[in-house]
Amino acid sequence: MRKITLGLEGTEFNQIVANGENAVYYNDELNNLIIVRTDAINDETLNKNDDTIEDVFGYLVGDRFEDFCVSAEYFRNSTILVHKPWHTTTDFVANYDLNPKALFPFKRSVKGFTRAFNKACPELAPFKLIEVMGGKAYRYGEIPEEVFEAYDEGNQ
Repeated sequence: MRKITLGLEGTEFNQIVANGENAVYYNDELNNLIIVRTDAINDETLNKNDDTIEDVFGYLVGDRFEDFCVSAEYFRNSTILVHKPWHTTTDFVANYDLNPKALFPFKRSVKGFTRAFNKACPELAPFKLIEVMGGKAYRYGEIPEEVFEAYDEGNQ
């Protein structure tokens, strides 16, 4: 997929690097980056997994797809890692503190973007959907109002 179009606002993200079933997409207007990862190995057979980038988004089930679109389309200067583990639904971590431009000075592979993302994240809570704001990880939708207001003031 060279381009993805999200559902709430029709925001387009262009692929900037890909490696098989993994890719990185960017929207210049919002300055938002989406890192898409699948597990490459089937845990049971140890053979190559056949999940695709389309599967990653197809397994954002229920309200999760809308939550993902909100993070990608209504926030600015953010980086989101969306991950499809083998044999289960898709997870994502929206890091509103990580400006994608901090990741761009280097020519990176998908793995390089993923490593930089992981390095920039605080210790993550064990939830399927996570938001990072103000240097702390929260279960999706549970960012305290004062943290959100401080973020909102800094991103006007």
